[in-house]
Amino acid sequence: MSMWFFDEAKEMEEFQNLEKQIRIVEKEYLELRVVLREAQEALRADPQSEEFQVRVRYLEKRLKDLEKKYPWLLMDTPIELALFAPPHG
Repeated sequence: MSMWFFDEAKEMEEFQNLEKQIRIVEKEYLELRVVLREAQEALRADPQSEEFQVRVRYLEKRLKDLEKKYPWLLMDTPIELALFAPPHG
């Protein structure tokens, strides 16, 4: 057993499973943000478009739902460090 978590992190099955789940959620979150940005640009180009208004509201709601379900998406510290890193000091 090593002294530092990061020396053995890639060997730990629990950490690997968590890392996979995190990457899936982060990918979905990023894709939603990109699609929302494009929808907002389209809405700015055509502010009267009902379709773009509905789409922007829907995407904003999906993002808020993800942020509520996974609050670590908005954290400054990566969740892997918060859960597995040894305390500093």
